[in-house]
Amino acid sequence: MFFISASGLANEIEKKFIEAGLVDVHHIDKSIKVDLVNSDPGKNFFRENFYNGLNKAYLRREVAQKLSTAQKYLKSEFSDYSILIMDAARPRSVSQLMYNKMKGTKFEKFVANPQKGSMHNYGIAVDVTIVDGNDKEIDMGFTPFYKSTVSIYWGYAKLKMFDLTEGQKQNRKLLSGVMQKAGFIPLSYEWWHFNGMPKDEARKKYKIIE
Repeated sequence: MFFISASGLANEIEKKFIEAGLVDVHHIDKSIKVDLVNSDPGKNFFRENFYNGLNKAYLRREVAQKLSTAQKYLKSEFSDYSILIMDAARPRSVSQLMYNKMKGTKFEKFVANPQKGSMHNYGIAVDVTIVDGNDKEIDMGFTPFYKSTVSIYWGYAKLKMFDLTEGQKQNRKLLSGVMQKAGFIPLSYEWWHFNGMPKDEARKKYKIIE
C-alpha cells in the first residue's frame, strides 16, 4: 500500500501515523506553525534525527481540532502570535530510543517510560510554544529545544538557581491559558507539553502507535 504526502511518498514514521488514522494538523488548520525538533539533530537534546526528516505534525483528529481552537483563542488576543508545534505524535519505538539515552540522567523525567506509553505514543499529546510575527519564539524560560548541549545544561542550572522573570511567567500563562481553554491538560514540570484528553480516556479509546 502506498502513502502519499504533499511532498511525495511518506517515510516510515509518517506511514505509522497514517495507518493509525492520525491527521496532518495542517489539514485542520494551516495557520499553526510546525517545526518538529525530533527531525533535526541540531534542534533536540538527543542530537538525533528520529523522524527521518518528517516536517508534518500528526495528531488524532479531535486533538488537532482542539489545537486549532487554541490557535484561534491565541490570535484573538495577539493577532500576530501563533502556536508552534515542536513535537506531536511519536511512535513508541522512538520513545524507547529517547528513554534509553536519558535513563539515569537528570533529564530522565522529561521522557516517559515507554513501557507504559507516553501520550505522544497515542497521538494525543503536543509539545508547543508561541512565536511572534517574525516566527521568533517568545521567551518562556528554560527549554530543551533548539539549544546546544551546553546551553541546555546552563538553562537547567539557571532554572534551579533563579526564579522565572515576570515576562516569562506571563508568556507561560498565556500559552497555558489558551491551551486549557481549548480543552488541553498541562503537565506541571513541562510548560510545553499538553495532553488533548485524560490519560485513562486515551488508553481506552486508542491504541499505542508502535
